[in-house]
Amino acid sequence: MKRLRLYKIVLALLIVGCSSTKYVPDGQYLLNKVKIVSDNKSINKESLKPYLRQTPNQRVFSAFRLQLGVYSLSGRDTTRWWNNWLKRAGEKPVIYDESAAELSRNELNKEMVNRGYAKATVQTIAEKHKKKVNLTYKITSGEPYKIENFKIEIPNDSLLKAINSQKDPYVPTIKKGMIFDINALEKERTDLTAFLKQRGFYTVTKDHFHFLADTTSGNLKANVSLKLRAGLASNDSIARKLLSRKIIRNVTFLLTTTERTQAYTAGTNRDTREKMDSLWYDGYRFLFSKRPLISCNSLISNTFIFPNSYYNDKMVEETYSALNALPPVKYVNVVFRERTNDTMDCIIVINPDKNQSFTVDVEGTNSGGNFGVAGDFSYQHRNIFKGAQLFKFHARYSYEALGSLSNLFSYNATELSTDVSVKYPTFVFPFLGQEFKRGINASTAFTIGYNYQIRPEFTRTLANVGIKYAWSRKNLFYTFDLLNFNYIYLPKDRISPDFEKNYLSNSSPLVYSYQSQMILRTGISINYNSQRGKKTGGNITNWRLGIAEAGNLLNALCGVFNSRRDSANHYRIFNLSFAQYVKGDFDFSYNQEITKDNHLVYHLALGVACPYGNAQIIPFEERYYAGGANGIRGWSSYTLGPGSYYNKDTDGKIDFVNKIGDINLLANLEYRFKIGWIFEGAAFTDAGNIWTIKNYSDQPGGFFKLSEFYKQIAWSYGLGLRMNFNYFVLRFDFGYKLFNPASGGADNKWIRPLTNVKRNMNMFFAIGYPF
Repeated sequence: MKRLRLYKIVLALLIVGCSSTKYVPDGQYLLNKVKIVSDNKSINKESLKPYLRQTPNQRVFSAFRLQLGVYSLSGRDTTRWWNNWLKRAGEKPVIYDESAAELSRNELNKEMVNRGYAKATVQTIAEKHKKKVNLTYKITSGEPYKIENFKIEIPNDSLLKAINSQKDPYVPTIKKGMIFDINALEKERTDLTAFLKQRGFYTVTKDHFHFLADTTSGNLKANVSLKLRAGLASNDSIARKLLSRKIIRNVTFLLTTTERTQAYTAGTNRDTREKMDSLWYDGYRFLFSKRPLISCNSLISNTFIFPNSYYNDKMVEETYSALNALPPVKYVNVVFRERTNDTMDCIIVINPDKNQSFTVDVEGTNSGGNFGVAGDFSYQHRNIFKGAQLFKFHARYSYEALGSLSNLFSYNATELSTDVSVKYPTFVFPFLGQEFKRGINASTAFTIGYNYQIRPEFTRTLANVGIKYAWSRKNLFYTFDLLNFNYIYLPKDRISPDFEKNYLSNSSPLVYSYQSQMILRTGISINYNSQRGKKTGGNITNWRLGIAEAGNLLNALCGVFNSRRDSANHYRIFNLSFAQYVKGDFDFSYNQEITKDNHLVYHLALGVACPYGNAQIIPFEERYYAGGANGIRGWSSYTLGPGSYYNKDTDGKIDFVNKIGDINLLANLEYRFKIGWIFEGAAFTDAGNIWTIKNYSDQPGGFFKLSEFYKQIAWSYGLGLRMNFNYFVLRFDFGYKLFNPASGGADNKWIRPLTNVKRNMNMFFAIGYPF
């Protein structure tokens, strides 16, 4: 063990401490540090870094140049593969270039002038020591120019009428007293163009406008006017055509092959147009070969471009988004053809995708050291009823060997599951009008599922039926489970006597989780993402709030019809008990961008599930567990909690069955950094636990007490390596226990690093970030 520790220390010192100037030629310098300083605290120095022509080698934790260290480990003999591999895996030293520093100084000076600091100066200070240089750009901003007055001077009646509309006028973001910032002026020009394009001005671009600034008044004041470009202020035919408000007369859907699409939209092949079938429906025209690929109603419901209406750029974008989201659509193209100065036609080209597809997968599994094999079959039809409904069928069979290889065929677990779903691209609900459905991006899913499990402990059958609605507005995404009905059949004669003896005694609350029952659940969740629909980068906030209840409707019906109760005073329907509970969850994460390649991510998860009325305990599937790849990574799944509860088994095995609870608390802090190429690193710490909402005798120490819970919060830390392939992320996390709240065994203490690594460290392989 001591040798292993020494080896790790030596390796780390070799990589980090190896001479970083090994490959720096004599007379030249390694660019060690670059710093921007300013006498003006209001200037965001981080936003000025993109204007630097040279930056130092990347650092890990803002301290260690790991990639440069790897490069420096290589030898000079290029015939050896080891040296070449180290150079490819590492990063060349960045050699200080005085001309690049001067270019950077000029770029910074230009940007300061653009931001309104016309008298700003930038000084370059290079501190050289041995073969390294620390470079500082010292900015003296001076007083900025400020806007005294801002006016929009556009001598065009139609433009002015839209800008000064009493109902919906344009409100400039530029105000008196603001700094004369070229970037702010450019944004104003972009905002005005977007405003006009949403009000019929199809041909207007931001290049049609320019600013005129008058600074002759002195005192660092500027009078700014937004004007039309020269030549557009006249009333000639060209100006009228460019600045006229366009009305869309006809909207045509073109559903055909790519070749015919090109011929029609170009207007070059009259035979192509004549050979296509034509249909008018609800004011829209449809052109197709033989029959429409998608129902007319489905296309209209997802289109926000209306005949005989003014052009609206935002509605075009929403049409693109809604139609491209339809399963049978491969891609969409919206084409406008001008007819007169103020009218044009719209052609919406729908290019279909393949309707049907299927996949077959065979995979090996390893769950808790138990090896197995699983097979999957999936089939989907993207247009099952010709209305863009997505039909899915999925079947899975898995076999898992439990225990040693000698018991491979006598002690095992098998599972067979199938599910069928149909997803409609709109609300399926009576009394909802077409305008309401069109105005909201929604879907409705109908699901039926079946699951059959055979384990040494029990045999269980589960059947479910569900109706789920999903819709979104701006940054919010909603899901509503109108109906989620589960029937669980667990015959007593198929429960192992040993399992029943150890876990399902009459006093154990788990007996209610391992009996036949039904669950009628409804719930709603709201998700918020601050980055949705925006460019990547910057700080990102995500949160999710979920509330669910089960059993209230069944309990009310039993009361109305005076149904009988069993010996536990619970209602039964068709001789089956039913669950009754309420559950609430809140999940929050904040991704703070320190730099482009360095992020600090905060995460908090809270959850409470409370049984009442017809139930003594929450169904097993709805309870919480701690640990795992997305939880407290010092523990594997179902090995932590609840509270300080330790272990029930006398042979020392983890008591997975009782490692569940009704209250969940999880907090994570993770620092993510770029290493190089596709590789990313992470350092993290996790804290939290689960608790029971009632004092169950089989889970001593698991009951939540306000005066005790903070003493039972588990704590872990670790490092991670990620491979970011853009479309998905492969994640390897190594978590180590720091504080174990378990009340039994030798683990009831703070855990020193590298003590009993096999027991205290866990490695996880997962896809995607943990939060």
